[in-house]
Order: sequence, then structure tokens, then C-alpha cells
Amino acid sequence: MVIDYITKVNKAISNSMVVVEKEDIFDLLIEIANVFQNEIPEIQSSILLRNGTETRDANTVVGLLKLYLANNNIEYKEDDEENREIKRFWASFILWFETELINLDLLKDKYLRWDNWDGGTWYLELDYDYEFKLYRGIGYPDSLKNNMGDMSDIKNFIEIAYKYWIKNDGKSHYDFTVEINERLKIFKLPYRLQNGILLKQGYKSTYGIDKILNYRMFERKIRFSEDMINSNELMEKKSALDFLIDALQYLISTQEGNRNSQYSQLALSVNKDTNSKVYAVVKNELNELMKLSNEYFDIRHNDYLNGAKQQREALNDSQFVEYLYNRAYALLYLLRLKQCNQDGQECEVIGI
Repeated sequence: MVIDYITKVNKAISNSMVVVEKEDIFDLLIEIANVFQNEIPEIQSSILLRNGTETRDANTVVGLLKLYLANNNIEYKEDDEENREIKRFWASFILWFETELINLDLLKDKYLRWDNWDGGTWYLELDYDYEFKLYRGIGYPDSLKNNMGDMSDIKNFIEIAYKYWIKNDGKSHYDFTVEINERLKIFKLPYRLQNGILLKQGYKSTYGIDKILNYRMFERKIRFSEDMINSNELMEKKSALDFLIDALQYLISTQEGNRNSQYSQLALSVNKDTNSKVYAVVKNELNELMKLSNEYFDIRHNDYLNGAKQQREALNDSQFVEYLYNRAYALLYLLRLKQCNQDGQECEVIGI
């Protein structure tokens, strides 16, 4: 039932991109909130049901439903989950590029053809296959022809367009860049066109994580958070932070002993010398992050007061939420790297 509702909400979000039927979406969200009022009471308190909050409310409900599945060890794999938004972006972008861009006076004249028929119309005259062979040494990719969601090929297309097809002046490049970045935001893709190069935003590291500790209880939450933190909506950013702190709490819970002992074991995974500054920094950061989430701010908790009967402060600053997210993400990334490097640690290869 949960997976069926996720599918229905995703379909409603997709349909709303063409014609926004907010009443239909809100009716569905209210139904879900009522059905799961005992199992997931956070749904009722998280949706606003106001004009303009349709997509935000729908994404929040999907996130909470996915978290419920993860917490109950139920695997959920959405069709084309990783590249669904990329496909939507490309479908939208290429339609704009081949129809709207022609009239914006941004393309070089040699790529346009004027037809005097019926009052005159400009047409795009770009041989994609020829251009890709000329500038990349390969034919026009099948992934772009068939919209397969390959971001590396989309990156090539946009960068070729910026450098060779768009007029070589500051205003044209600026207007093209603004349009690309706005579309990337709409589809919540963590990329940004800057000086003609499509850059991926997010955590920077030369070390990749190719193994997982626990997909259902741990990695899924991190992946959900990575998608939601790029939203422009404050509530989705807060949900991303909740997911991430949940994942960190799970990792802590896998260690033996009391809370201090658990922090020590994780710090030891980074540096075996308890007298080292590295060990002290990691242990202290674990303690600080848990204090921030359990005592200072409304992270992971709906309670108005913390354990000391002090008021938790609401997080209303999106930039500060991102700061807390990136701070926790950096520590969790380090711990994930170290956990799978330990002898005897059971880690699975990603994709299994």
C-alpha cells in the first residue's frame, strides 16, 4: 500500500508539471495522512495544503513514506529512480532549445534558417551528429536521441552549445547560462553552468564510497537526503537534515556500550590513538552534532521541549540548515569510508 501511494503521488507531481490540479493532489495527500495517521503521524503536521505548496507537500509526503519503508526494512526501488529527474530535465530543455531559443537572438546566424512561407519563420538548422563529431569526436549520443538520462552526454551538449552555438558575447552567454541554471533548479538537479562548464555541486572528495553498510536502514536515508537538500523549499531541506541525522544516529547505534563508548569506537575507526587530536575532534564532533539535533534545534523531534525542558529552536534559515547538513554529511562521509576499511566489517558492494 505504501509503495502504491508513492507511485500515485509521483504521478500526481508529474501531471502537475503540465496542468496543476492542486485539489486532486491535496485530496490524495489528505487521504494518505488519514490512512497513516497512526503509523506516520508526521504527515499531518508536515503538509501545508496551501495554494502554491502542492509540489512541496507531495515531495514531503513521498519522503516520509520512503523513510517509513526504510525504517521497516522494506526495500523500495522506484523505476528510473536515479535518472527520472534528468530525463524530465532533458525533455523540457531540448523542447525549449529547439523551439523557444530560436526567437531569443542567442544562436549564431549560421545555425538558423529563414523560411518566407506563411509570413516567415526561423528554423533551427543544426546537424547534431556533425557537431558532436567535430567537437567531441563521437556521433550524436543515443542517450540524447532516446532520452535515457545520461548526464555526461547532456553535459557535453550544453557545453558545446555554450562555446560554439551561442553568440560569442557576454549578454548571450549570460542569458543562456541563466536559463540553464533555472531549469536545473526546477528539476532539483545538483548542477550549475558556470563559465561554460556544467559543474556538479555537493560534497567534494577524491575518495568514493563503493560499498554500503546497510542499504535499508542507512544508505537509503542518505540518498534521500542528497536529493532533498538541493530543493529550494525550506521544509524539504529540513527533511534532508532529518534523514541525514537519522543515518548518523543509526551508525552510532551499531556500536556497543553507552553513548560515550559508542562515540569512542567511531573515533577509533578514524584514528587508533586516543591521545591524538584527530580522535578528539571526531569524538567531540559526534557529541556536538547529537547535542544540536537532540537539544538545540527541531531536528528529528516533534517535541516542543528537549530533555532538560528547554525550548527547541525552530530552523527557519535555509542557509543555516545547509550548513548543519554539510557539517553532518562531512563527518558521516568520513565515518562511512573508515567503517568499510576495517577488518571484519560487513559491507556490501553498491548495487547488490
